[in-house]
Amino acid sequence: MAMGETTYVNSVREQLLAGRERLSDVLAGHESEQMLRLLAEVDSALHRIEHGSFGVCEVCAGVVPKEVLMENPLARVCLECLTPKQQRALEYDLELAAQIQKGLLPPTDVAIAGWEISYLYQPAGMVSGDYCDVIKDDGHLNFIMADVSGKGVAAAMLASNLRAVFRSLIPLRLPVEELMVRANRLFHESALPNQYATLAFGRTSNQGELELANAGHLPVLLAGKSGVTTFESSCKPLGFFSDEGVHVVRAVMSPGDTVVLYTDGISETSNADGEEYGVEALRKLVAEQSPSCCPAELVKACKQRLAAFRGTMERADDETLLAIQYAPAAGS
Repeated sequence: MAMGETTYVNSVREQLLAGRERLSDVLAGHESEQMLRLLAEVDSALHRIEHGSFGVCEVCAGVVPKEVLMENPLARVCLECLTPKQQRALEYDLELAAQIQKGLLPPTDVAIAGWEISYLYQPAGMVSGDYCDVIKDDGHLNFIMADVSGKGVAAAMLASNLRAVFRSLIPLRLPVEELMVRANRLFHESALPNQYATLAFGRTSNQGELELANAGHLPVLLAGKSGVTTFESSCKPLGFFSDEGVHVVRAVMSPGDTVVLYTDGISETSNADGEEYGVEALRKLVAEQSPSCCPAELVKACKQRLAAFRGTMERADDETLLAIQYAPAAGS
C-alpha cells in the first residue's frame, strides 16, 4: 500500500464504510444516477485501500498529497494531473455531497410544540464540517451544535457520521453524561488520528428543565429577561476526553428564554482590518434581541450584522447558529 497500513488508512476505511452505509440508506428511499455514481466512487476508494493503491496517482503513479486525501478520501489523481473533464466531475461530486449534507439538516421550517426554533447554516465551501440538529424524543427536545476539525469532504463525512451517532444514541434515553461518553467513544473509533470535534449537547424537558454538556465548544448562551448567561466548555473535545471527563450543567428555562449555539465561523468572522467579530459582540446582539424577538428574527439579525461587519471580505469559515426558544402553550 502506497501510504502503508497505518492508523490513518484504517481510519479512512472506517469513514468510507460509514459513508457507504449512509449513501445506501439514501438510495433505498430515492435512487438516482448521481448518487449511484458517488457510491461507486466510495467503493473504488475502498478497493484501492484493500489492494494497496490508495494514495497513488492513477496518471503519473506519484503520491497524492496526504492533505488532499484528508480533504477528499475519494481522490485518485494529483491535482496537477486532473483533466478539465475530471475537474468538472469533481465539482459535480462536491455539489452532490453538499446537497446530501444539507438534506441531513433540520427542516428550515422545523416546528416542535412548545419550542420556537431557527438556524443559520452558511458553508464557506461546497461542504461543511459543521453539524447542528434538533431531535424530539420522549417529551424532551435534544439539540446539538458541533464543529469537526479540518476542511473539505473528510470533515463533512465525519460531521455526517456524528449525526448518525447522536441519532442512534438519543432514542436509548441515556443520562446526558453517559450519552456523551458513548458518543465520544464512537467518534474516536471513526475519526482520523488528528481529527476531533468541539460539541455542545443539550436536552430540555416540556417544563423547561435544561441539561447541557459543552465539550470544547464555544460558550453556549442562554438569554432571558434577566440577561444572558454563558455556559463555558467543561471538558475536552470529542475524540480527546476520557470516559470520566464529562460535566453536565443544569438550569431551568422560563417561557421566552432562548438558547443560542454557534460555531467559530460566527465569532471569528473577520473584516477588512483583520478584526474578529468575537463572542462578546454576539452576546451583546443576543442581549439586544432577547427576550422580545423570536428565534427567526434573532437569526436574521445575526446574519445581517455579520454581513455588515465582514463587508467585502469573503466568508473564511462555515457559519452555523442555532436559536431555540422555550414557548410552552398557555396554561401548560
